[in-house]
Amino acid sequence: MNAFCVFSTILLLLTLAPVAHGQGVITGLVTGNGAPLPGTNVRLQESTQGAATQSDGTYRITGVTPGTHILVVSAMGFETTQRAVTVDAGKTVRIDITLSEAVLRGEEVVVTGTMREQYVRDSPVKVEVMTSERLQRAQTTSNLMDVIGSVNGLTTQLNCGVCGTNAIRINGVEGPNTAVLIDGMPVMGALASVYGLNGISPAIIDQVEVIKGPQSTLYGTQALGGVVNIITKDPDNTPTFSGEVYGRSTAEGSVDLAVSPSAGRVNGFLSATAFQMENYVDDNGDGFADVPKRSRLGIFGKGTLENRSGVTVGNVAAKFYGENRTGGVRAYSDAQRGSGRTYGESIYTRRGEVMANYMPPSVDGLRVEGAFTYHDQDSYYGTEHYVAQQGISFAQVTYAMPMSDAVDLLAGSTVRYQTYNDNTPATSSGADRRVIPGVFGQMEARAGDLTFLAGLRVDHQKTHGFVRAPRLSAKYSPSDRTTIRAGTGTGFRIVNVFTEDHAALTGSRDVVFTEDLKPERSRSITTSIEHIFPLRANPLTVTVDGFYTRFSNKIIPDYDQDPSLIVYENLDGFSVTRGFSIGLDQNLTALPLTYNLGFTLTDVFTEENGTRRAVAYAPDYTGTAGVTYQIRSIGVELDYAARLVGPKRMPDVYVDTFRRDQTSPVHSTHDLKLEKAFGSVTSDAGLGIDVFVSVENVFDHTQGSPLVDAETPFSPDFDTIYTWGPIVGRTFALGARLNLR
Repeated sequence: MNAFCVFSTILLLLTLAPVAHGQGVITGLVTGNGAPLPGTNVRLQESTQGAATQSDGTYRITGVTPGTHILVVSAMGFETTQRAVTVDAGKTVRIDITLSEAVLRGEEVVVTGTMREQYVRDSPVKVEVMTSERLQRAQTTSNLMDVIGSVNGLTTQLNCGVCGTNAIRINGVEGPNTAVLIDGMPVMGALASVYGLNGISPAIIDQVEVIKGPQSTLYGTQALGGVVNIITKDPDNTPTFSGEVYGRSTAEGSVDLAVSPSAGRVNGFLSATAFQMENYVDDNGDGFADVPKRSRLGIFGKGTLENRSGVTVGNVAAKFYGENRTGGVRAYSDAQRGSGRTYGESIYTRRGEVMANYMPPSVDGLRVEGAFTYHDQDSYYGTEHYVAQQGISFAQVTYAMPMSDAVDLLAGSTVRYQTYNDNTPATSSGADRRVIPGVFGQMEARAGDLTFLAGLRVDHQKTHGFVRAPRLSAKYSPSDRTTIRAGTGTGFRIVNVFTEDHAALTGSRDVVFTEDLKPERSRSITTSIEHIFPLRANPLTVTVDGFYTRFSNKIIPDYDQDPSLIVYENLDGFSVTRGFSIGLDQNLTALPLTYNLGFTLTDVFTEENGTRRAVAYAPDYTGTAGVTYQIRSIGVELDYAARLVGPKRMPDVYVDTFRRDQTSPVHSTHDLKLEKAFGSVTSDAGLGIDVFVSVENVFDHTQGSPLVDAETPFSPDFDTIYTWGPIVGRTFALGARLNLR
């Protein structure tokens, strides 16, 4: 916290620094719908200098450097307008602006749905977007997994109450069925899906794109339940220097520093994030730390190359992530790794990634991509020693061919080479090596208000032969305010032993595979209706989604056959995930306030031998809420976020043997964040400073201990996954952010 205080003081002193003399003033009036617009944001492009309009719609920006500037004017519910303005030293120039009403949502450019850039509203596949602004407004964190749950229908499932591993569930579907991509490339293998997700800092993210439902046609195995594509920042759009620091009441803290150098046609972005939490917290009194101790360092670099016309033709990105994580009783430390006297879990993770793509200027539509990742893990779960390494090499070539104004074709070929080795009997005969080639193609056709998308992928697996994944989607837009989408497709997932086996490492159960597991398959139908109600200058977007997915060869861990075992086998029957969701998004101009509400109802069950039962840990429903209120005249923003999680079926063995509840209770968490923005401009450099304070889990609601038989952790009954709600109670955080243009 001392470093944080020093950093904050420096930022505040810089904020209060005087502005050079001989500068000009810009003033004027902003109107819309024939009336003045209070609370409108008026700023100079490529800087943080600006002002908010007063109650009568007028604004005034002082200390403007002489020269020509671009004035950017934006207000909720109106189209953003830009105007060139020339300022003379010591002079005042008046610029009046009239804004046009905007009723369209979805201006973000996305690539995940069709593997090519297009606006959200134009995509025949529904894509939900978490922008960098939305990530920034979320709770204070250096971990993407802490904020992903703000997307309607997405939840994070805590899989270990000692070491803190977690996974992403989309509409209740298990975590291994979600493909996590970095810049469109499937570099997050099975090891990374357990620990690597925690090492992705929001500081390097431009936006997160989410598609619910099978996407194996474009992205292959693991895209059975959906895709989360993490788009890293573009060096062309990042500040020259940025820094962020925060500290929490749990005695954890994080520092992130980033620079964006450029030389000629090469632009770069380099970010380093350090996180430390070495405090022992046991508020639930079970004798184990509520949250593991962690020391983490992440370094990310990205460079882009432009041609002589200023168009980006390629980029290279590299990321290193290292973390030491320790959980257990108070007396446990890394020096006692593997001890049979003091129980703890210690995980050392080292991970490296290199990704690149190139778009030859001489061949329009051709894109060549490649990636290599290496993940090394050295872990102790009590006395159980687990050492594993995984490498993934990935190459992809795509060619987009516009056949006419109404028809686009995309063809691609991929090859994925992955190796996996550990110290368990699973690889006793040598490392598992797989070469997975594949080809895919899709056609998008437009006819008036209709858009159709058809695609097919064929992969070849050494064990399973050829695996096919077709899909068909359609979009109908009878007006600018209404969009209807429908789609059907298939997905598949090849089993990775570690993904299925990891739950057993953190307890005292043995894993049993009763057969050679076949790949999971799924067939899905999704529908979506979105309508925008203008409501004058307060557009309200209402979205209703329906989804149905039927799984065959479903691989579900059975915790109930034997208390000492976790049994894995293909389901002799089928599994279904079905439900619907509704979302509301609205911008209120007069306040100014924005909010979003989401609710998802799910029915996730298996049916085998005529018996139907709910899948363990899948919530019956989830809800999200977010509210942002801005006081632009003083640069203050207040954010509120809430998450609601309905009841989940818990494994039967906990009920019968340990008197735990069969069904978890309904619970919710609530977060508040207050942020104050400062800004000034000296010469041509823009300096922006934000100071923020947050309160997370405001009502201090926790589930209690997630452990079973915590008194005897080396006994066969000890287990770590009776998890359904938050483990950590109310926390406070204080931080600051600096951006220098």
